Amino acid sequence: MFVFCAVAIAIVAIAIKVLVLKLAHQLIYPIFMFGDLLRGLEIIDLLNILVFAIVGMGLGLATGLLPTQDARKISTVFLIILIPIILAVPQIVKYNLWVGDIANDDKLAVPQAKTVADSFLKRRINQDGVFGFYLYTGQFPMVPTRQVQMQELERLEKQINSKFVRVSGIPPTLITIIMGICFWGIRIFYFSIAVITAIAHYREGLRIVAK
Repeated sequence: MFVFCAVAIAIVAIAIKVLVLKLAHQLIYPIFMFGDLLRGLEIIDLLNILVFAIVGMGLGLATGLLPTQDARKISTVFLIILIPIILAVPQIVKYNLWVGDIANDDKLAVPQAKTVADSFLKRRINQDGVFGFYLYTGQFPMVPTRQVQMQELERLEKQINSKFVRVSGIPPTLITIIMGICFWGIRIFYFSIAVITAIAHYREGLRIVAK
């Protein structure tokens, strides 16, 4: 029964994150400039407070279903396993939504769109697939959805970098590093919120069961 409850909690948590992510993809991210900013800030991940409160409290309460003396250890292991899974699944969804956008905008079959997406990621950060997309969006909030945009983005970036170096003397790699630190800092902040929220509510669930 505990395993069933743990799986159900994970499914509900993932379903909430995926649903909100798809709604944001349709309604918020397409907004010119503003949408890209929110995508970069990953503002939707503030939902982690609610999602991981449910996960922590749910697993804490479900611990009471385990008759063994090692109940807390078992439920803690489940919590440690579920947190990264719940955080990872939306990244897969984001990547697939991007590939779908490329397919729609460039009138391509999905396998062709995936090849285009992976080629772009490979050129940009030397890593393709979901992990490449995760790394790319950790540095650059704008995600092109047409092949023309991908080519234009690379050309414009070279021109801007060249002009920026001439004017400021600051190398573009330093700007890229600063942006990366900012966006990765945001991700670490959201991850910390998820972990702290899950642990706090997990302990609260255990206290309720112990009464």
